[in-house]
Amino acid sequence: MGTEMTENGIESALSRENFDRREEQWLHVPYEEELKLLECVKNGDVEKVKIRFSDIFPIHEGHLSRDPHRQAIYAFVASVTLVTRFAIEGGLDIESAYSLSDAYIKSADGAKNTDEVFALFPKMTIDFSEKVRQAKRRSKPLPPVIRRCMEYIDSNLHYKITLNDLGRETGKNPSYLCVQFKNDVGISVTEYINRAKINAAKQLLRDDDIPVSEIAATLNFCSQSYFAKVFKQYTGETPKDYRVRHFRTHSHHAENGGGCR
Repeated sequence: MGTEMTENGIESALSRENFDRREEQWLHVPYEEELKLLECVKNGDVEKVKIRFSDIFPIHEGHLSRDPHRQAIYAFVASVTLVTRFAIEGGLDIESAYSLSDAYIKSADGAKNTDEVFALFPKMTIDFSEKVRQAKRRSKPLPPVIRRCMEYIDSNLHYKITLNDLGRETGKNPSYLCVQFKNDVGISVTEYINRAKINAAKQLLRDDDIPVSEIAATLNFCSQSYFAKVFKQYTGETPKDYRVRHFRTHSHHAENGGGCR
């Protein structure tokens, strides 16, 4: 009975969502066009990014909120997340990519209106592609096996990831991967996993009000205290302090009697 109600609820929400999109003309960017743009970012092709972006920019990125300003911010965060991943695959170092992502999300969070948020879309995309182009000039592309390791890690952050997992995924010896990953990426596999998980945690802390303990469990940290320790190691502050400073609806939440958990 409970499952049926849940499924009915989802179906009802989906029907309503489709109706709202038709009525309000909220459309997703065609997948093929979005992928072409992201591939241009990955290739560091700034000129093609400018051309393709001007073609698809007028189309809204789904319908995520009834509030236009919040809708624009949500769409921007989704776009930054995708662009960041493709930029890393294109050769931009992880720390630079995540720092740039954080900087743009903070800018969107501080925007006063939708026009200011929309103005960040082309600037962000072009900025990432330019930095990828610069990175390509400085270094050789990552080998396919290392890119596959990174893709596997990024897709499995809610699990405990080991070198043996990566070995099974790539068909390579774990010891070989350990050495090769450090040589090609500049940091160890463990370091990459921790940074990726903390980056995901930062996004959850910014965009959702689920408890810190749940975020720690979702990202498969052995305990909340260990999660807090690792988080502070990479950000300089505790998860709770980070949420207080960055939670996008913090002021609205507080006005309504809520508090960050």
